[in-house]
Amino acid sequence: MSTEELKALFNQSGQRFTAQREAVWQLFVEHPRGLTIAQATTVLAERKISQTTIYRTVKNLQDMGYLRWVHNPEGEHRYLATRPGHTHMLVCRQCDRAVECSDCDLSVLEQLIARKTDFTVEGHYLEFYGLCPNCRKTL
Repeated sequence: MSTEELKALFNQSGQRFTAQREAVWQLFVEHPRGLTIAQATTVLAERKISQTTIYRTVKNLQDMGYLRWVHNPEGEHRYLATRPGHTHMLVCRQCDRAVECSDCDLSVLEQLIARKTDFTVEGHYLEFYGLCPNCRKTL
């Protein structure tokens, strides 16, 4: 996504797209395996970008569909730059590589869960983990 497109999205939501927000976005784009908030804070501290700004920007980008989180082995969330739309992540437990998977037809499962629990199911989040092809070759 271009800077201008991202700026337009922020403006549409009534927010300014500042140089700090752009720096936060670019950091995640440059780290395809993702970063935790703590890691992003460490990197961006030298640019005088506060943890509060990072949290707010990550939340905004997540709400817009351009950041998605996955679990890391320590139980923290790593945030990855993604494209909007309904996808699930496949995460390698050895190298932390994450791949988006857009194939998802869980409608039958959602209906079954709704029927058994009397919940109105509004959506789901699903993450797969295992070994990527490269890591599997090293075994």
